[in-house]
Amino acid sequence: MLSIDKLSLDYARITRHERSRFIETDQPVFSWSVRSDRHDASQSACRVSVFHGASTLWDSGWVHTSEQRLVYAGVMLPRGRAVDFAVEVEDDQGNRCEPAVEKLYDARVEWDASWISADEDRRGETVYFRRDLEIRAGLIEACLYACGIGYHKLFLNGVNIDDNCLEPAHTDYSKTCQYVMSPNLAEQFLEGINCLGVMLGEGWRRNCVTDGRNGRAITFAGVPAFSAMLRLRYADGCEEWVRTGADWQCGRGAVVRNDLFSGETYDARCDRPGWNHAGFLGFGAARVVDAPGGDMRPMLLPPITWHKEREPMAAWPAGVDRWIVDYGQNLAGVIRIALPDGMRPGQSIRLLHAEELDEDGTLFRAPLRDAKAEDVYIASGDARDLGEWQPVFTYHGFRYAQVEGMGPDFALERLTAVELHTDLEQTGFFRCGDALVTRIHELCVETERHNMHGILTDCPQRDERQGWMNDATVRFEETPYNFDMGRMFPKIVRDIMDTQGENGAICCTAPFVWGYNPADPVCSSYLVAAMQALLHDGNERIVAEGYEGYKAWTEFLLSRSVNGIVNYSYYGDWAAPAYACVQDDHCSAVSLVTPGEFMSTGYAYFNCRTLAAFARQLGKDQDERRYSVIADGIRGAMLGKWYDRDSASIATNSHACRAFTLWLGLLPKDDAQRMADALAEDLAACDYQFTTGNLCTRYLLDVLAEHGHLEDAWRLMTKQDYPSLGYMLQQEATTVWERFELKKHPGMNSHSHPMYAAADYWLYAFIAGIRPLAPGWRCIRVKPYMPKNLLSAQATVKTPMGDVSVRWVRRYGATHLMVSVPFGARARVEFGEEAREVGSGFHTFSALSDR
Repeated sequence: MLSIDKLSLDYARITRHERSRFIETDQPVFSWSVRSDRHDASQSACRVSVFHGASTLWDSGWVHTSEQRLVYAGVMLPRGRAVDFAVEVEDDQGNRCEPAVEKLYDARVEWDASWISADEDRRGETVYFRRDLEIRAGLIEACLYACGIGYHKLFLNGVNIDDNCLEPAHTDYSKTCQYVMSPNLAEQFLEGINCLGVMLGEGWRRNCVTDGRNGRAITFAGVPAFSAMLRLRYADGCEEWVRTGADWQCGRGAVVRNDLFSGETYDARCDRPGWNHAGFLGFGAARVVDAPGGDMRPMLLPPITWHKEREPMAAWPAGVDRWIVDYGQNLAGVIRIALPDGMRPGQSIRLLHAEELDEDGTLFRAPLRDAKAEDVYIASGDARDLGEWQPVFTYHGFRYAQVEGMGPDFALERLTAVELHTDLEQTGFFRCGDALVTRIHELCVETERHNMHGILTDCPQRDERQGWMNDATVRFEETPYNFDMGRMFPKIVRDIMDTQGENGAICCTAPFVWGYNPADPVCSSYLVAAMQALLHDGNERIVAEGYEGYKAWTEFLLSRSVNGIVNYSYYGDWAAPAYACVQDDHCSAVSLVTPGEFMSTGYAYFNCRTLAAFARQLGKDQDERRYSVIADGIRGAMLGKWYDRDSASIATNSHACRAFTLWLGLLPKDDAQRMADALAEDLAACDYQFTTGNLCTRYLLDVLAEHGHLEDAWRLMTKQDYPSLGYMLQQEATTVWERFELKKHPGMNSHSHPMYAAADYWLYAFIAGIRPLAPGWRCIRVKPYMPKNLLSAQATVKTPMGDVSVRWVRRYGATHLMVSVPFGARARVEFGEEAREVGSGFHTFSALSDR
């Protein structure tokens, strides 16, 4: 049996989201995974056809290739239109499958609509726009392109166009504006007069963060504005466009306050019933304003949507008409209230959010800093009151909420927590025989999930929520195991490119709000994002698109080097346990034991090695040679300045210095083993009180396992005393913390912070032993590491080639390994003392053991 399992388009798997079918290129890449009941099966030929209605735009014919992808080479795709593509495959035995068919949409459009804003700018208020338009008989296609900055919510004749939230995704609007394409609205229009309605929130355009940080203005901040184009096509061939302009109307409504961080207020007394229906009168004229300056690009990233709904686990009183509600899980989202009947005019229900409790059972909100995290519903006492209310233009990081003003109608079933995050498909599964470690994996996944909001944020609760690039250098190796990053990594790379100056420097956050320009040199995440997109999705295009930028960042670091040593650092190996950090009154997270310039220089070396690999992938032989030579020079400079061969010590010889040196591969094999042995001895001597931070804690696990000290790495992973992830669980953590300490401090005290969730990479890549060796998982390494006290582990990673699964168990005096390799892929399996190469199918291996 041969069948196509899943189709992908431009390096992202096609999911239920229409947006996964959007493209912005003349040469989309079609790829697929295949199911076969044969062992060692592979593709011998494929065929891709693309149709627009009855017209064939391209037929590749049968192409003899084992590559499970083809690049479109037909006539120009019709802009903004839907086309169908069909894929057929023939295996190496001549078996052919039935065609698999999907739609794609060219999402590109020439933008010529005006930007509109409120007639009078009032900070914090939601702007309501509307436009009546007449639809005649015979409408066959209606496609809306819309961009509201900060966020918009779209209506057609009073009904939400979709259930997506907080759109479009955050970018630097002075460089890039993303419009949302809704291509299939024809059936929602009525013949006659219709109304397009828009609510515009402040989002990232203006909030408590975009007022400025580090004494500088935020380039993308400004007055909230909206721009849109609607294309209508009729059966008689006529095409009409409706665009934003001075003929649109604007006004105010019930959402009287919105702020991404501080929350939302809905005042039913201010509602304007019918504002988004045809024929409404009472709004004034919108104001045409200057464009924000950014290039208009289609939003290809999956939307932020509603996910799990969580009912409260418990509640207790905290004063008169005031209750504390516990949802049992730290999450990112909002609370949906089923409002009581018969509310009094002016009656107010107030929701305050927090991650932690004070010792008296009330909310501990100091770590929120300037984020008020407060949502309020004010009743009108008449027909304008809602049956249920859920905020539109905000979200909060919280486990607990304080509910005020419900009076005798307070009931837990009225208060549902709704999780909101970018809808990236979860592609990884891990479980092992150690319940603590399985729980740590779940902790990491939950933390990542609640930090996906158009960007990968550092935290969802306080006045920050930034795309920190120093944290991401190790995080970006973990996230593609757990989630489909096919559309997220390219956006991240482009966000970083938008921060890059003519001198090549990037910024610490992307989009740039907090941190410095130039960024800390540890921000190799710029290159790591591209490398992981290549390995996990086969995306060579983003490597090529960003190549000059990756070079420019690396060249900037070389220009800031003296005799091969980078001469500056801000964060380095950040946020180690407190005893290993600089001691000051601000709860510093700068390492006391690991020199920042050592970390900076190591990442310059890493960048050069990565650039050489990119150059090899792109056929740039001269660059490959150049950056290999530069990398060797940096290696020599680091060893010359910091390495003592007699003692196998490096720099301060901290845990991070040694782990980073080993991870980079700077030493000859014998020296590396001596350093690893000394590292393991030191850890045991200090009772595993490690001194690594957000980067080298992950590397510490890797290098211990690779150099024969698996039991020490396992000891670190299974620790339950301070500092450890297990300690966080002992302290009721349901997501990973920013610091290892349980602190009563407003600064750096996030309890949902994914930088230490990067440890989850180790569970997939070492305990399960799954790693991609070639772009798009065409070649796989399976080498599980099996600690003595662990009896089983299993993991599955959904890849573009299909599912890669590994399971191993110790039982009945033997160790058994089961490996599933997808169609068309090959795996190098290292088990026991042997290494074997296998093709697709299900494979089993056994070896004697003492269990």
